[in-house]
Amino acid sequence: MRPKRSAQHNRQEDLFQSELSQVIDPRHPLMKPAGTVGWDRLADLFGAIYSPDQGRPAISTRLMVSLHYLTYMHNLSDENVLQGWVENPCWQCMGGMKFFQYRFPIDP
Repeated sequence: MRPKRSAQHNRQEDLFQSELSQVIDPRHPLMKPAGTVGWDRLADLFGAIYSPDQGRPAISTRLMVSLHYLTYMHNLSDENVLQGWVENPCWQCMGGMKFFQYRFPIDP
C-alpha cells in the first residue's frame, strides 16, 4: 500500500507542545535538506512501486528516506539510527515530524 500523507493532528493534544521547527536551530546542517528536498516528488516516485492491495500500509516516504540518509551519513546500524532519532529533534524534523516523538517511528 502507498504511504499516507501526513496525518492530521489533534489540536487539543498539541496545545502544550512546541513545534520542532520552533525549537531547533534553523541553521543546523540537517535543516537545509529538510527544507529543500522535494518530498512530495519523492513520495510520488516511490509511491509508483507500491501495490495498493498487497501488504500492510507503508511508512511515509520522507521518514524512510531521512532514516536511510542518517544511517549512511553517520555509519549507523538500523537500531542505532532509531535510537539516535528518538533522542535528536533535528533528525525528527528532517523526517517530517511536527512534534517531538518519544517512541521509535518504525520497528527496528
